[in-house]
Amino acid sequence: MAKLWQRFVNGEQTDEDPDSVILRSWHRCRENRLDFQQVARNDLLPANLLQQRVEENEELLQAAKDVLPFLIRYLKGREFIVLLCDHDGYVLKALGHPTFLSKAQTVALSPGANWREEAKGTNAIGTALSERQAVKVLGWEHYVRENHFLNCWAAPIKDARGELLGVLDISGACGVTDERLCELVLMGTRMIEQNLHVNELQNSYRFCSAGIKMASQMLRDGFVTINNRGEITEINDAGVYMLGKRREDVLGRPAAEVFESKTNVSFYGERRKLPVSESGTPLQSSFNQVKDEKGDFLGAVGVLQPTLQQKEQTFWLGRSEETKKTFQNGAKAASTLSTVLIQGESGTGKEVMARYVHQMSPRHRGPFVALNCAAIPQTLIESELFGYADGSFTGAKKGGQPGKFEMAQNGTIFLDEVGDMPHNVQATLLRVLQEKEIYRIGDTKTRKVNARIIAATNQDLKKLVDEGRFRLDLYYRLKVVTLNIPPLRERSEDILDLVPYFVHKACTEQGRSAMAVSDALYKRLLAYDWPGNIRELQNCVESMVALAEGNVLGEDDLPLEVAGATMAEDAGSLLEKQTRQVILEALDKTKGKIAPAARMLGIGRTTLYRKMEEYKIKG
Repeated sequence: MAKLWQRFVNGEQTDEDPDSVILRSWHRCRENRLDFQQVARNDLLPANLLQQRVEENEELLQAAKDVLPFLIRYLKGREFIVLLCDHDGYVLKALGHPTFLSKAQTVALSPGANWREEAKGTNAIGTALSERQAVKVLGWEHYVRENHFLNCWAAPIKDARGELLGVLDISGACGVTDERLCELVLMGTRMIEQNLHVNELQNSYRFCSAGIKMASQMLRDGFVTINNRGEITEINDAGVYMLGKRREDVLGRPAAEVFESKTNVSFYGERRKLPVSESGTPLQSSFNQVKDEKGDFLGAVGVLQPTLQQKEQTFWLGRSEETKKTFQNGAKAASTLSTVLIQGESGTGKEVMARYVHQMSPRHRGPFVALNCAAIPQTLIESELFGYADGSFTGAKKGGQPGKFEMAQNGTIFLDEVGDMPHNVQATLLRVLQEKEIYRIGDTKTRKVNARIIAATNQDLKKLVDEGRFRLDLYYRLKVVTLNIPPLRERSEDILDLVPYFVHKACTEQGRSAMAVSDALYKRLLAYDWPGNIRELQNCVESMVALAEGNVLGEDDLPLEVAGATMAEDAGSLLEKQTRQVILEALDKTKGKIAPAARMLGIGRTTLYRKMEEYKIKG
C-alpha cells in the first residue's frame, strides 16, 4: 500500500486512493510545497517560550493531569507514548515507554515541537487540528518519509462552546497497532473535556460567588444569603455592622438564631420579614425566595435596613477603597481594648467611626456616650465628664449627678474635639486613664469606672503639644490606636452612595415624594472638592430638595458655590475602572503571567484575555 504514497508524491495517477481524510491532507501538503522526504526545518520552542505555552495552557494541562497517566497504565508497558498538544500544534507534555520516547525524539516528537501540517506534513496531531476530528495516520500515510516509522491516533479537545483547545495523541511504532487505540484516544479526550467542563463550572461558581460578595459590599444596606437549611451563607460588612455582631459569629449559623427570631425561618411565602433586634436597635428586614428551574427551594436573599433615625446616627455609606480600608482599620481597633484617637477634618464622620468601633467591640452591648468638648463651656466641662455631688455648688441637683464617665460604664465614652479640652481637665482625664477611677466634683469618694475612651479631633494635636496647649503625656495616652478619616474629596466614589441616602432622608423629612438624581448632577457633585466634607454634602442635598420644582434633581438645582466648581471630565464607569484595577493588580502580583492571574481572579484564561483587550491592558 505504500506504493499509493509513492505514486502520489511522484504526481502519478492511480485508481486506488487512500482514506479521503489522508488524501485531503496530502493535497494540502503539496499545496504548501512541503518536502516529502524530510522536514526541512523543525519548529522547536526554546525553554522560556515552551514554559510560557505551558502557563497559558495551565487549565488544559490541569484537566489532563490524571488522564495521561491513566492512558499509560492502560497500555500496560507497551511501546507507546501519549502526547498533549495545544491548539497551535505545539507538544506540551509527553509520557510513555522510555524506549519509544527516545525514538520519537529523533523526529522531534517531544515537548516544544510544532506538529501542525504546515510544519510536519500529514500526521495525526496536525491533521486532527486541520480536520477538527479524530484521525489515525499509519506508517506510509504520513506525508513526510522520515515519519513513516510512526503509527499515530489523535483527537481534538474542545471546550463546552466547541472551541478548539488542543489535541490528545497516542503514537507508537509502525506495525504495532490495536483497533482499540481509536476508542482509547477518544475516551481520553472525553475525560479531559469533562474535567475542563467541571473546572469551568467551578470557576464560574467561584467568580459568581466573588462577584456577589463584591457587589454586596457596594450596597449601603445589609445583604444576607440563606441556604435551604436556614443557615446564613453570606453577609456583607454593612449587615455585620448593623447586627452588631462579628462575621465569624454569623456565617454558618441558623438565621433564626442570628436574628433572634422565636421561630425557625421557613420561607413558605415568596417574601418573609424577620424580627431583627440587637441591643434594642430596630432594623427592617425582608427576604425573598430563590428557586431553581423546577421550582425547588434553594434558599433566600434579603436586605437589612436600619430605621431612618438609626441610619442617621450610626451608618456610614460608601463604596470607595478608602472607606473600606477605614472600616477595616476600625474593625481591627474594635478588637482591642486600647484607647483610640480618630483624626480627620470637620464633617468627615468621626463620630460615625467612633460608633462603628463601639458596635464592633466586645463592649457593643454597653452604652455609647458622646461629649463635644468644644460645645461645653470650660466651667462646666469637668462636671459633665465626672459629675458632681449633692450641694457641691449653687443650683446643683439634689442627690448629685453622674458624669459621662459613669454613664458610659461598661461601654464607650466618645470625646469629640478633644483638642479644645481645658488644660486643667486634661490633667484630670490623664489620672482617670491611669487609675480607672473618678471623683465627682465636691465629693471625696472615688468611683471605679470601666469605659473605653475614643477621642477625636480635627486639629493637629502634636502641634498643640509643641505650643504647650495640650499635654504630651495625655497625647500619647490617647493615640495608642490612631484612625485617620480621609476627607470626602479623597473618596469621591462615596458620593454615589451618600447622595441617594440624603435625598431619601430629605424627602421623608420634608414630606416630598421620592426624587431621582440626574447623571449630569452626579458629574458636577463628583467634580467639587467638598471642603465641608459629608456635612456640607448633606446640607447641599437638603437645600436642593427643598427648592427643587420637579422630581429629578439636576444641575440647575445646585447651590451657587457648588455650581461654580469646574466641570469635571466624564467620570466614566466606576465599575469598569474598578474591574480594570483588579486585573492590573492580579497581573502585577503574578508578574504578568496570564494563567496564574486568571486563577487568582477565578475566571478562565480566555475571559481574561478578552477583558485585557476590552480595557486596553497590554500583556
